[in-house]
Amino acid sequence: MRFEVPEGATPIEDTEGLIPEEIITYQDLCTIEAENILAAMDKHLSRRKNSDGAWLDEPFIRKVHADMFGQVWRWAGKYRQTELNIGVAPHKVAEEIGRLVGDFRYWSSMQPERMSILERAVRLHHRLSWIHPFRNGNGRHARMAADIYLYSQRHPLPEWPSGDLLAEGEVRKRYLAALRAADQDDIESLLAFTKGLIH
Repeated sequence: MRFEVPEGATPIEDTEGLIPEEIITYQDLCTIEAENILAAMDKHLSRRKNSDGAWLDEPFIRKVHADMFGQVWRWAGKYRQTELNIGVAPHKVAEEIGRLVGDFRYWSSMQPERMSILERAVRLHHRLSWIHPFRNGNGRHARMAADIYLYSQRHPLPEWPSGDLLAEGEVRKRYLAALRAADQDDIESLLAFTKGLIH
């Protein structure tokens, strides 16, 4: 089975590991994943983590993905072993996650006037998207991880237009353009995009 996915999304050519048998279309898949993600949000955005950010480590990054997709995919929370059209080579995923965790600890130690709480979250979001550690769900996972950090800091959360980010359209184009700019060390577009979603 091969699902047609929007431009810029990880292709879903291999449905091995898909748990629910009733999924036939990409829309079916999105619906059941959304239900699983809501349950993960209830879990991770109801009790605040420590504000020091020390909880963000490699096992936690995998756990969040497993909580988001574990009822849908058997490989949820496990790093990918295959090349994708985006992301680092599979054998570099664990190394890059380790580097991100170290960088995040450094960012968290900085005074807010040197790096704002929102910028830390945006950088976390971008790096997880860039690494693309899992077979699928990486963008949603990166946004969730950033939201968990913002929540730990009592910072307002962006209202992610999830439907618009999953479908072709202007919002998705702006989001992908901001991520690509961040790939070139220009974080400002992604920061502005995220700020625009905080009300």
